[in-house]
Amino acid sequence: MPKTIIVPKNKEAENALDYDTATKEQIVELNLSEQEFEKLWNEGVFSLINKVSECNIDDYEDEHVTDLGLISNTLIELNKILSGSENIIKMFEFALTYKTSIHFYF
Repeated sequence: MPKTIIVPKNKEAENALDYDTATKEQIVELNLSEQEFEKLWNEGVFSLINKVSECNIDDYEDEHVTDLGLISNTLIELNKILSGSENIIKMFEFALTYKTSIHFYF
């Protein structure tokens, strides 16, 4: 099963995600290969996100973070352990830029 991280570009797109009707134009999507997912998992990235964002991302769970304060705090912590060029960091930056949320479909 593909591992996908999605950031809606606006509130309308955020609502469309709830009904699985968001179009490609309404979202920013990051598809993780199995190897990319494993690397992030083994580095503790998802554990960190869970801790800071107060969520429960795991290998077989869909999860989302809507609180911009938690998204911001998570971005700060991710920048401490990852290179700023990492795609997952960019997704958190997009969520803050668009003032929306970040969704994990695992």
